[in-house]
Amino acid sequence: MQVLLSRSRHRAVAVLGVSGMSCLTCYGNPFRIDSKGRMALDMMEKDGSVSNYLFDIDDNLLFLPTRLYLWNAETQIEQSITSGEFATIQRALGLPGKWQAWSIRDATFRDFRDCDGVAIDEQPFIRDLRVMVEGAHSWQGPSWPLLVHAASETRPIALVTARGHAPETIEYGMRLLVEKGLLPKLPPILGIYTVTHPTVRETLGVKDPAMTVPSVKKLAIRDAVNRSLQKYGKQPPHRFGMSDDDPSNIALAISAMRACKIDHPDKRFFVINSNHQDFSKLEIFPMDYPVTKIESGEPLLRDNPQIGQSSNIPNLKSTSERLISGGHASIQVRDITRSIAFYTSTFGLSLKSRSADDWAEIDAEEGFVIRLQRARLPALTSAGVLSTPCLELTVTKPIGEVSDILSSRGLEFLSTTTGAESSCKTLFKDPDGNLISLTFPLTVDAP
Repeated sequence: MQVLLSRSRHRAVAVLGVSGMSCLTCYGNPFRIDSKGRMALDMMEKDGSVSNYLFDIDDNLLFLPTRLYLWNAETQIEQSITSGEFATIQRALGLPGKWQAWSIRDATFRDFRDCDGVAIDEQPFIRDLRVMVEGAHSWQGPSWPLLVHAASETRPIALVTARGHAPETIEYGMRLLVEKGLLPKLPPILGIYTVTHPTVRETLGVKDPAMTVPSVKKLAIRDAVNRSLQKYGKQPPHRFGMSDDDPSNIALAISAMRACKIDHPDKRFFVINSNHQDFSKLEIFPMDYPVTKIESGEPLLRDNPQIGQSSNIPNLKSTSERLISGGHASIQVRDITRSIAFYTSTFGLSLKSRSADDWAEIDAEEGFVIRLQRARLPALTSAGVLSTPCLELTVTKPIGEVSDILSSRGLEFLSTTTGAESSCKTLFKDPDGNLISLTFPLTVDAP
């Protein structure tokens, strides 16, 4: 499965109108009923398909003035900040420096959920919504035009947000936007996923309270697709998509849509990244889709490349036992977190594993792994030295045995080490000076 990306030069999100989204619980009547009691099909295409729009709210649809509240345990005081400020300083909390004494607690996000015993029109979300639309600052997020389009064309929508308000509170806010003339009408609301709300999490089957917001959003997307298919039919080529500004959510949205594409290959699945300069639309395609092939019809990326096709290259696979069982590319980077965000948000890849700020592994699909290691030198240096990208190959036999076989073929090794991270490694260079290491996991018994 692959992800193709197209970038709008002028950030014009209107071109993304064929993306699709879905829902959790049905609110209101998603269909228009004519005078004879028949369901109107003005939301459907001639082939019966429906474009379903799925939106994150904060910084994607709306720029809301909702505050967060940091706590200083030393001085016993609270400081309010914006969500944008929180995104900037979050990783500095508790570390030496300006924010060392500050931390988050349960009350930090109190304005992102409903208050008990408060009328719906006085809840924090509704209060912030009124302040937003009555203020002098621009409040429309990058995906706002898509919502207007969905409302104008009677396209069904759903909202997927990290907020913890009751779904009814969010719907009340949507109706408020219509009343103030900011939306032409209320689009059919298939459902609202406020993924930190206890009832919503329970509906999605979340049993572990430690499950992260992106992970719950992933569950919501898959559940939403299934619910939409039940409502609009499984046969038409419906369109589904997700619009979000958070790179972590984007990565998991891609993963969710990829799984949906496998389950429903005849449907179209999109992910829209509305994060500032990374604004882009991605569509999920199967690897054998024509756009992945050159004009001759040959795949650009072979799953099983043929060995020994050229008469000048010996076919070692047919004359000796296989020495390599896989591997990964190892790249030294300055900032693990930044590099993870680059590979997940830019390429739509998934984070496979991470060890603090020392190393991480990116799943590049089809068995290929990109290993990110924090550089120990002040700057990355030129090719052929130890701090440059290195191809690591996993061997099928103990390192010594493989080294002897390869030495008999004329290969000269640079070093052999026993690593602290459960593997033995032997280092050598290819004819161009690129580093290659052979790795044999110590946890695997030698044959």
